[in-house]
Amino acid sequence: MANFQTHLNVGILASAGATLGLHVAGLVPGSDTLALFALGVIGSLLPDIDSDTSKPVNGLFSVLGAGLAFAMTLPLTDRFQPLELTLIWVGVFLCVRYGFFEIFTRFTVHRGVWHSWLGIAATSLAATNIAYWMWDQPPESAWTAGLMVGIGYFTHLCLDELFSVDLFNSRLKRSFGTALKPFSFDDHWSSLSMLAVCVALAWMAPDAHSWMDRLDLDSAQFDRLAEGVREQVSAVRLVFGDWFSRLRDLIPLG
Repeated sequence: MANFQTHLNVGILASAGATLGLHVAGLVPGSDTLALFALGVIGSLLPDIDSDTSKPVNGLFSVLGAGLAFAMTLPLTDRFQPLELTLIWVGVFLCVRYGFFEIFTRFTVHRGVWHSWLGIAATSLAATNIAYWMWDQPPESAWTAGLMVGIGYFTHLCLDELFSVDLFNSRLKRSFGTALKPFSFDDHWSSLSMLAVCVALAWMAPDAHSWMDRLDLDSAQFDRLAEGVREQVSAVRLVFGDWFSRLRDLIPLG
């Protein structure tokens, strides 16, 4: 699979392209682009959350703990004293960083259900709900936040699959097909649990009709978005052109 630095670099490229494309198409204001870009990058690192020994995963849980701690304490500033807020913040952080992390690592397997379409859906819907319920974002902004997390997540899984191809020895590695799969074929209970989580998150999510209406682009918006996509594809081909030519020779596309 690709290493952390590769996932980070490609995640930055994909998130920048998606954010700029949405902005050029007039779907997001310039003031939101930095936050959406950050969400895309975070999403590109999330699939490796089930890797118990990864240093980035430990860092991710630290950031997640701090973020949730702030999200839970900031609405309470009018009800508690500074010392009480500090104790609440520390308690939430420790629960997430050490308690939730320990439980999570015991019940997850690397390249399991988190490396699947269900993982993309769960994290995207979770981001949408967090943006709407905790950060008081309007439905359109909340769904766009979920979209960016999903784009980053999908980029990570695609990259893992690409690195499962051994171009020099013209063979597919055993890991091929374990990243970008509909669900975990080896652990049906995990897949059913993740599906239940997705259903619950979809039920809690804000109404998406207004957001879908905004995505119904007119011809001018579509042309601007398509031009942005073409520019990003050209950049990717410039970087990975030789790699893709080898892949085409290995796996004929018919």
